[in-house]
Amino acid sequence: MEPGPSHDPSETDDGRSAGQRPGRLERLLEAADVACFRATPTGELIAVNDALTRLTGYTQAELRERSFDSLFDGETTLESLGASLDESGPEPTSTSVSIRTKTDLVPCTVHLERWSQEPDGDRQPAITGIIRRRNVTGQSAVNAESDLTYGRTFEALADALPDGIIVLDTNSDVQYANPAVERILGYDPDELVGSSKVKIIPERLRQTHLSALQRYLETGERNINWTYVELPGQHKSGYEVPLGVSLNDFTYDGDRYFVGLFRDISPRREAERTLKAKVAQLESIAYLGRHALDEGDADDLLEKATELIAAALEVDCCVVYEHDVAESAGDPAGAESGETTASSSDAVEVRATVGCTDADGLLENETARSAGTDSLAGATLDSDDPVVVEDVATDDRFSDAPHLADHGVRSAMGVTIGSIAEPWGTLAVYDSEQREFADHDVDFVESAATIIATALERQRYERQLGETVAELEASNERLEQFAYAASHDLQEPLRMVSSYLKLLESRYGDDLGSDGEEFIAYAVDGAERMRDMIEGLLEYSRIDTQGEPFEPVDLDEVLEDVLTDLQVMIEDADAEITAESLPIVRGDARQLRQLFQNLLSNAIEYSGDEPLRVRVEAEGAGRMWEVSVADEGIGIDPDDAEQVFRVFQRLHSREEYDGTGIGLALCRRIVERHDGEITVDSEPGEGATFSFTLPRRGTTESRSP
Repeated sequence: MEPGPSHDPSETDDGRSAGQRPGRLERLLEAADVACFRATPTGELIAVNDALTRLTGYTQAELRERSFDSLFDGETTLESLGASLDESGPEPTSTSVSIRTKTDLVPCTVHLERWSQEPDGDRQPAITGIIRRRNVTGQSAVNAESDLTYGRTFEALADALPDGIIVLDTNSDVQYANPAVERILGYDPDELVGSSKVKIIPERLRQTHLSALQRYLETGERNINWTYVELPGQHKSGYEVPLGVSLNDFTYDGDRYFVGLFRDISPRREAERTLKAKVAQLESIAYLGRHALDEGDADDLLEKATELIAAALEVDCCVVYEHDVAESAGDPAGAESGETTASSSDAVEVRATVGCTDADGLLENETARSAGTDSLAGATLDSDDPVVVEDVATDDRFSDAPHLADHGVRSAMGVTIGSIAEPWGTLAVYDSEQREFADHDVDFVESAATIIATALERQRYERQLGETVAELEASNERLEQFAYAASHDLQEPLRMVSSYLKLLESRYGDDLGSDGEEFIAYAVDGAERMRDMIEGLLEYSRIDTQGEPFEPVDLDEVLEDVLTDLQVMIEDADAEITAESLPIVRGDARQLRQLFQNLLSNAIEYSGDEPLRVRVEAEGAGRMWEVSVADEGIGIDPDDAEQVFRVFQRLHSREEYDGTGIGLALCRRIVERHDGEITVDSEPGEGATFSFTLPRRGTTESRSP
């Protein structure tokens, strides 16, 4: 029976199912050896129990074959008795009749109650009856027999209930207690009957109860909900038991009584406490996870973690120990720098703590003993599983660790932060009271340790990334310095060499002869090519550092500018370049212009003997645009598809095709700066298609050099 009134329309006021009540009642009455039956209002028997067969001498089959009216003597019928039942309203009625058995007439008392059944979903009326043999020596005996019937019925019902029942008089004296009371409150029913109810009420509430009872008797005012209320009961052993109580009052023989139905709700209360603790722990884990993402300071994270764990578990102390400080303590470099804080015998160092102070000496002893397993920190580092100590005094693992008990520790728990093989440290809690740590408590601390380990690992990666970025910035700065030197210091001597060679040729050309002129021409050409390569390398190095911030760029306008710049080259090669409408992308307009110019000039350069046809197209590719430049030139061997994008990598000699070998490398750097990729699809003699991706307008943040 659940506490509180039922809201199911198929249930009666007392919470029992309408369809099940007759069956339950019959079983209880059978246990009490009380004859009962169910019949239609016209007397057709629906069900009988064995006690009725013993009373009448008929078998159940014989009883079902006959009308119940045949059991009555004279003109009495069940229908006529049902009429008196209707006159009494919803309350049961009792009638003295004679029952015709197989051998004689037996004076009996029939107790009738109107009930309902639901065959095939149609609610039909029925009459439930209880029959008891009547003592005919006098009227008082009849009443006693009637009382006995109800008394035995009530006793059978009360004995079968798992909930406690107590009947009180107006003086709060117990008149009845069922067996369940002993299981719930520890009192034998006979021990309670005749005593005051205040015996089972906590002393702090007894006067309140007596005053409320007196006020109700005088005014009818109720200060609590009688349908269902939660109140503590006083167990015989002295502790309080949370109870769910339903109350009612009734009058019998002119005297007023109160009946209380109650059950122990400790399991429900414990479930509620557990659920509340789990919710609080989940909220703490969620908060700690968010804090770990937002906070970059390790000490702040560890401090917040210890605060949350101590509050969620309600423990006296929470500590984060860092492992492997012994190595730094023994490191001469560390010793010289003065950075060591632990002695060489310590395996851990306290990084954060809440609730514990150095004054009590607990942490000092824990760190001093951490190299062994006679401390919680050391035992945790040595174990593959969390170390849970419910009672230090009886835990064999810490029989050699009196410092825990000496400092008031009764229970504790430790989990590893990081992997078991290479732990970063230990997360430990200590409490001065003996307690059990539930599975969800252990899971909570392990989850917190996982968050700490993940955050520390992320911070370590961020530090490494920061160092790498710093190194890259320094490298870029050196590259910039080299590029500056290449553009100025190296090009100046080249210009001088080229100028003097040309001057030598103009003044002494006739004297040098054809070989001398050829040698000078080679030297001048080499100097010019070197200058072009240095300028190309300089341009390559400045793709990222000298680029413009990203902005919307109309590729149609870019292509139009490029075609204008290449007009002479296009006409000389008799090239035909067509393009579909190109999109607006987000990028560096100057670099995208260079990208198209390099690809188109390459297509013209390697066109072969046939008139060149080049087509430029674009199509959407998710958050990017894919642009392709397809030609019908000499093509590229697929094995060389990657090599063409490398700096100074040429597939042909300078005698065949001119160039520095840096144009496609520049294209790749430009595309990569725009978070894209560039590839080539080609076969020798069948042309080449260069495809690259660029971000759609609005999908990439503006980038400054």
